[in-house]
Amino acid sequence: MREDVLGRFRIHRARVYSWRVLSPSRLLRPARRREAESAARVASTPQAPLRVVVTQRPPSHRVRYVDQLVGDDSAGGAPADIHLEFRDSLRDAPDADVVVLTSVSAVVGDRRVPVGERERRARRFVRALRRRRIALVRSLSGDSAAASNSGSRAEAILDQFAMTSIVMSPAVPTRSARTTTVIPHSHLRSRFLGYPRTDAVAGRLLFLASGTLPGAYEGPLKVFAAAAPDGWSLRVVGQVPQDLASSFARTVNRYPATISLCDEPLSDAALVTEVGAAELVVVASGTQESLAVTMLALSLDRPVLAEDTPSNRLLADEVGHDWVRLHRGPLTSATLEHELVRFREHPAAGRPDLDARDPNAIAAQYADVFRAAASSA
Repeated sequence: MREDVLGRFRIHRARVYSWRVLSPSRLLRPARRREAESAARVASTPQAPLRVVVTQRPPSHRVRYVDQLVGDDSAGGAPADIHLEFRDSLRDAPDADVVVLTSVSAVVGDRRVPVGERERRARRFVRALRRRRIALVRSLSGDSAAASNSGSRAEAILDQFAMTSIVMSPAVPTRSARTTTVIPHSHLRSRFLGYPRTDAVAGRLLFLASGTLPGAYEGPLKVFAAAAPDGWSLRVVGQVPQDLASSFARTVNRYPATISLCDEPLSDAALVTEVGAAELVVVASGTQESLAVTMLALSLDRPVLAEDTPSNRLLADEVGHDWVRLHRGPLTSATLEHELVRFREHPAAGRPDLDARDPNAIAAQYADVFRAAASSA
């Protein structure tokens, strides 16, 4: 046999050998091979942070709900693969993977916008999200949030499209979202490390709001004035609503020795001082701010007195009934007097159990929800 022919056979054998050691993707047809190589490149490329737009103002020097999403990064422990952007309003689908809707008015406008226009805006927004494959997550941050606009067709349209609704307690009702996720309110202990603290003033009750006092405090204010419990005083902190200014002024001016009012917005440092000086914080249930006030008080080791609602009952079971003291029905003079006697007989001891509410653990739960929603869009 000729040498040149033998040479060809040797080359052929080498090619067969080399073919067997090629990667599996090389054995695929050209089109499928390109798809496999593209998938391999994607898998080996670090993923960009998930882009999440939240319909609230960005975190600031004052504690607000959005701090739940951010966590505490003072030690580098907050979620790092989520890029959060905060906007007051959204009239079109943003450049994002997920939209967290904390306020329906951010999309459809407030009550001054005609009902028909609100519905059109909701439908247009949903269509834009669907077209761009952006997930919608609803966040209901208080007991009354779920029912605040329950008759709104615009809100129903948005709820039906939402991947999930986030609530802070399993007792909070939800509507049409595909799933419901419970993420509790984080504690605020680490937020106030290093702040000046104040010793409690014996017998001081506190009504507190970081901004405007809810109108729900008008009743308890009159109840305290009528009860006038011996050895107790009342401190009211927060801006008084304009329509209740005269009512609050009459009650406070009538009892200057036992009731004092700080009618202005306060910084976090001032709030910490006011809570520290209180022996018991009275919380008006049924307001979106009630849980935030409760967690502020508990984080500063001050017990709260609140109405016996499903959410408050679950919270008391978790952190301790000496720290979340419940009264049945609206606060009355008899109820207040009874609870204050019981408080003196059985004061809170130790610290409330807030271990399950670490800020970074809560932020990580939000991040998990956002990732799951984005993957399902």
